[in-house]
Amino acid sequence: MTFMMLPNDLVLNCLARVSRLYYPTLSLVSERFRYLLASTELYQTRILLGCTESCLYVCLKLRTYHNPQHWFTICRKPNSSKNVLVPIASPNSHPTYQSDFARVGSNIYAIGGFINDDNASSRVMVMDCRSRTWLEAPSIRIARATPSTCVLDGKIYVIGGCKNLDATNWIEVFDTKTQTWEFMSSSHGEKICSSCTYHSLGYDGDVYVKGFEKRVTYKLDKGRWRPADIAMDRGWFCSSSSCVMENVLYSWFCGMIRWYDSEENFWKYIKGLEGSDELYGLHGHFDAKMTGCGGKLVVMWEKNVYINECHYEKGLWCAEIALEKHQGDIWGTLEWSDVVSTTTQPYEYDLAHILAVTL
Repeated sequence: MTFMMLPNDLVLNCLARVSRLYYPTLSLVSERFRYLLASTELYQTRILLGCTESCLYVCLKLRTYHNPQHWFTICRKPNSSKNVLVPIASPNSHPTYQSDFARVGSNIYAIGGFINDDNASSRVMVMDCRSRTWLEAPSIRIARATPSTCVLDGKIYVIGGCKNLDATNWIEVFDTKTQTWEFMSSSHGEKICSSCTYHSLGYDGDVYVKGFEKRVTYKLDKGRWRPADIAMDRGWFCSSSSCVMENVLYSWFCGMIRWYDSEENFWKYIKGLEGSDELYGLHGHFDAKMTGCGGKLVVMWEKNVYINECHYEKGLWCAEIALEKHQGDIWGTLEWSDVVSTTTQPYEYDLAHILAVTL
């Protein structure tokens, strides 16, 4: 009896024990493999066997005006130890662009954005990362072209994204369990709701929002907007990327990774990475995106590599950093760093988002 003659439950049991890094390659074996690898049964089997792992999802934004964002995942290159970026062939993909994204469980939500010649969209699409299919979700109540989203306690907060908002409607909250939207009313919201562009995050049990027009950061504490700690505000406001992992806030600032010590109200640099040329070889000269992935910090950035005086290619780099707390400091160990995608068209795309999903 060959492997292909085994019943589906035994094949699923075998596939569930294989790292998802190899799934794109395994999907080339047969149509049956492609079906099983995209099935929710495989996801349930991985849970039962304790074989779930964190997978990285990467969103690239093409620079052509009306092209939507495109999603990729990282997989292991066949017959190699290198990781590469692989496009996600997802049916029913969302058609908007400039959407913001939020991850809850195994789902990635695409919220708002532009559609049909600069019209703001109220559409919400959700990608089930188990099957990599997009489905329609309940729409937000107000069309928002450039919203900011964050997640706290399983709820998605959608902030700003259009003009003429006030304290009664500038934030909408989506309960992923009941699949319902509601406006969030709170005290002193008028202090910050006059901006259009925001950045937000869920951290330490509160929602933090920074408004770029007024250059101010507030946190929602017990239904009331209060100014954020001055030290936290200054460090987060000027960061180009940030993420929260195990209730610690990390930020990327001028080519360095910092973390916020909430007990001392002070930003500190991660120690142990000073000699990592792969990360810190271009101090302050490149942007980056960060996310927590399986208890480790993942950083992605773009870097141009010159082929000759007239030509260069753009590489998309990724690094994974293991973290350890020791005597009031956080130490980092660079586990791997490599280019996962290259293009000879340096203006073809921009790195937009990275998210980690446990599958």
